[in-house]
Amino acid sequence: MATPLILIVDDDKLTRWSVSRVLSRAGYRVQEAATAAEGLVAVGRDRPDAVLLDIVLPDGDGFSVLRAIYERHPRLPVILITAHGSEETARTARDLGARGHLTKPCNPAEICAALARALDQSTAPDNSSR
Repeated sequence: MATPLILIVDDDKLTRWSVSRVLSRAGYRVQEAATAAEGLVAVGRDRPDAVLLDIVLPDGDGFSVLRAIYERHPRLPVILITAHGSEETARTARDLGARGHLTKPCNPAEICAALARALDQSTAPDNSSR
């Protein structure tokens, strides 16, 4: 199997850089996008294996981006990340089909574990109607 490509969609340059380093060191290929629009283009063009998606973006919110991704790529694992985590945010993320929800700042082990779970779930046989 090819090395998974992970798309990081976050408007914060430092967050993208630090998460990118963590994932690169863990053996993933990484691509970055700073806006919702850039992220949606990258999903369609590059077909990443998973997406780490910030909820607050300058040109939209992560929930809308998640919906748009799932309209075209319903099995693509998306993990939402935010500095403004709450139970309501986590519940909304789950209800929309996100494979995980992380609150910033995320530690490297937490990011890698959530990503590994999401990738494992996406390659498992689909016994659901989703």
